[in-house]
Amino acid sequence: MTKALLLSVKTFLLLLAFVVTGCTLGPNYEKIPTPTPATYKAVGLSSPPPSGSWWSSFSDSKLTSLLKLAGEANPEARAALARLDQARAILKISRTDLLPTLTGEALVTRQQDTSRDVFPVPVDPYSRFRSVLNLNYEIDLWGRVRRATTQQKALTRAAAADYVAAILSTKAEVARDYLALRHLDEEIQLLRDTVALREENEKLVKARVEAGDTTAIDSSRARSQTETVRAELHRLTQRRSELENAIAVLIGKNPSSYSLGTAAPPKTPIIPSGLPANLLRRRPDVAATERRLAASAEQIGINLASYYPRISLSAVGGFASLGASDLFDKGSKLWSVSPTITGPLVNFGRKEQSKQQALAAYREALENHRLSVLNAFRDVENALSGINNLDRALSAQGKSADAAREASRLVKLRYEAGLVSFFEVIDSQRQELQEQRALSQTAAARQQATVQLIQALGGGWK
Repeated sequence: MTKALLLSVKTFLLLLAFVVTGCTLGPNYEKIPTPTPATYKAVGLSSPPPSGSWWSSFSDSKLTSLLKLAGEANPEARAALARLDQARAILKISRTDLLPTLTGEALVTRQQDTSRDVFPVPVDPYSRFRSVLNLNYEIDLWGRVRRATTQQKALTRAAAADYVAAILSTKAEVARDYLALRHLDEEIQLLRDTVALREENEKLVKARVEAGDTTAIDSSRARSQTETVRAELHRLTQRRSELENAIAVLIGKNPSSYSLGTAAPPKTPIIPSGLPANLLRRRPDVAATERRLAASAEQIGINLASYYPRISLSAVGGFASLGASDLFDKGSKLWSVSPTITGPLVNFGRKEQSKQQALAAYREALENHRLSVLNAFRDVENALSGINNLDRALSAQGKSADAAREASRLVKLRYEAGLVSFFEVIDSQRQELQEQRALSQTAAARQQATVQLIQALGGGWK
């Protein structure tokens, strides 16, 4: 090994040692402290959330299977997973920027030179053979490459949090649609029972009209009430079909070939809220904005380093000859080492503006993160408040429905005894149906609030 080559290797090792211990431009990211209250104002719960899947709290096997399909086959969730895979691949590529690049070259040419380009000119055409390795390496003096890798790592983790958020959002939407559909099943059955009851009323009134005990007006009123309920039944059936189609799309199925049988609504689970600190740990959207904030902090150093000199090292080693038989002889060896320094001499203020742009982007990411934290607490407070108030509403609505049912029964007895008109029967039955439907709708709203709380607390993921 020649003295020049030894000197080049020593120079390279010295530069490499400087990189390892060298400086890094720009601020290092530190997590932003977020004040967290001790508990939620809505109900004051502070017990930690249970581990495992929250969705199993509904104890509905069909819902569980739908949520599994949604996590596996929902197009939006799969697209989020593809974005995560892209980010992981970019991170792996970014890590290779810290290492030298090595390329191989094998060349065979047959050529005739011109007398106006090469001196002396060979008389006849000749062949050239070349086989070399090329090494290129950028000395990361100012941490630009290292910060770019750290930045991509943060962005990859943000993409992972986005994927979890997409899964959570999809499952929450499936759960909401499924619960709404089941409560529609309950209302539809209630209306079918009501239609059957109204048809019995029609027969009863028709018999009384024929006996001369009442007028044809009561018969018309009875028929009108039956058709009113039947029309509402068709409207609810249409709404059920829309929810069924929505669920099909969410689980990646074709709505034209998908159907859900009728069933009763599942039980309403009781899910305590977690501590506010747990909320920030579990919410994937909060985690995503925090990681993007970290990435924007790295961009400050990247922008600064781009206006400092860059040192790169290029090396070539191999064999070259004019004859194939001589290519790998000792005398055919060749090598070269060429360090290069490039850097801006005059930038007309671009460096300062690039720094200010990166700082402004960081402030934007910081406010986005703060907003996501505030939205997280708002979502939980709204869900807890909704559960608290809907529990009370459900209790009151149940008592109201019981009272309306009893009133309807008594009015019908009085009508059969000839003490009241059929108009009062119609009015009491209408009120009973209204109260029963209101009870079902309040129960549906209570379950929707449970789903809202599950989503607001970050779902069942740790």
